[in-house]
Formats: sequence, C-alpha cells, structure tokens
Amino acid sequence: MTVKILTDSVADVSEELAKELDIEVLPLTVNFEDGSFKDGVEITKEEFYEKLSKAEKLPTTSQIIPGDFIDVFEGLIKDEHEVIAILMSSKLSGTYNSAITAKEYLGSDRITIIDSEFVTFPQGLIVIEAARMALKGYSKSEIVDRIIYMKKNMECKFIIGDIEYLKKGGRLTSTQALIGKFFNIKPIITMENGILIFDDKVRGKKRALKWVIEWIRKNNYSLEEKTVGLFHSNNYEYMTELRKELTENFKVKEIIETKLGAVVGTHAGPGCIAIAFVK
Repeated sequence: MTVKILTDSVADVSEELAKELDIEVLPLTVNFEDGSFKDGVEITKEEFYEKLSKAEKLPTTSQIIPGDFIDVFEGLIKDEHEVIAILMSSKLSGTYNSAITAKEYLGSDRITIIDSEFVTFPQGLIVIEAARMALKGYSKSEIVDRIIYMKKNMECKFIIGDIEYLKKGGRLTSTQALIGKFFNIKPIITMENGILIFDDKVRGKKRALKWVIEWIRKNNYSLEEKTVGLFHSNNYEYMTELRKELTENFKVKEIIETKLGAVVGTHAGPGCIAIAFVK
C-alpha cells in the first residue's frame, strides 16, 4: 500500500514538481467581479496577475468544500493508497475543516489530515519533502514524523512589494499606506502559530534583501544541508536578486523557486518575494 501526498493549491507547488513527485493538488477558488476561477485550473498565475492589476476591487477567495475532498479521497482509497493531506493553515481558511468533515464522512483510518500552519511555499516545502519520502518508500508514520518536525522548525520571511494591497485587504489604513509609499517602506512578514504577523519594516528593496541576509547570519542558520524555497508574486527579477545574495553569502544545498498563485497573491499583491527553509 503506497502513500499518496495531497495538498491544496495554496502550497504553490509547481505543476512540473507536482507531476514529477505524484502530488495530488486540489484548487481553492478566486472570485473576481466578473467570475470565479479555480486556482491553477481555470486561471493561470499569469492570467491572475493580469486580472489583479486591472481589478478595482480586491478579489476574494473560497475554500475547498467537503464534497471535493470526498471525491478525491474515495478514488485514492479505492486505488489502495494511504493518504496524507497537508493543507494550508486552518486559522486562515476553512479548507482544513472541510477535509476533516470529508474524512469523518468516509470513516477511513487510511486518511491523515495535517494542518501545515503555513501558506504558500513554507507549506510547499513540507509537501515536497513528504512526496519525496513517499516515492522512496517511507511509511506513513515516518513521513508524518518528518512533517511534524518541519512544521516546528520552518522559518519564512515575506518582503511585501506593494503595500497598496495591504491597504485594500484592510491590514493598513489609508494614512499608513500613504506614509509607507512616501518613505518606500517594505514590510517584512513572517508566520507564527498559523497566522501572518508583521516582523519588521525597512526602507527600499536593497535594504530588505540585506535584512534577510543579516537575519540568517544573526541566527547562525546553516544552509549547507538545506532546501531553500524562494517564491515571488509576479516579481521574478527581485527574487533572482535574493537568490544572488544567498549564493554569494552562503553555501546552499538546494534552491527551489516558485510563483505565488491566486490565493496568496490576492492578499500579498504583486511584487512580493519570500524565503523559507527548515532551521
């Protein structure tokens, strides 16, 4: 009986990696004024950011419903799989609870539901590691133990590119956004206990990059045996600057890059870059 890894589209695992590692990805939905689209299925990342740039009103997002999980879980169980579902933070979406409802409906002990307590690529790195272990033949309990370890030791920092989207999402007042733009403020956000929190703020893109490098140094994090995730919301050039700073200052075992999809991209806005790794 093989282990199958399932996640939601918020993990932002690329289509290529999902196929290579046999990861099942269920999409959330992004809702614009002119229609609703399943993330990564009915709207590409490129199409999403194009629509976002023209939208007067910030789109909303919708969780995965229990019925969608039931359909997928049933198929995987019939194919003799043990299922581990690694999902976005339950404090930011009802997707996790939908999966729990689906498991209870099916009454199967071959389904394990895990709240990653993260979104986007911190969640994605956990999913990728679990899928790699599954392909190597590790047991479900061994994979779950590794997932729990990674959850406890994951570090991530987001550099927000355009604070206008924090204002649109109600996280900044109009006055705070105006002052932030005037001084070219780049908020730095992290995740703790399943929620996004403000960590610091710096002036300018270059200083934000230096902040990340100094944060790694200050904490004596070694990246030599680490997989580092770098991700961006339609700002590949800025992400490559961060990659350059990383490789010039540290020995890094592996770097995986990805682009934020519609769900996190809605709230972070375009221009964001971020880093994640297990400390």
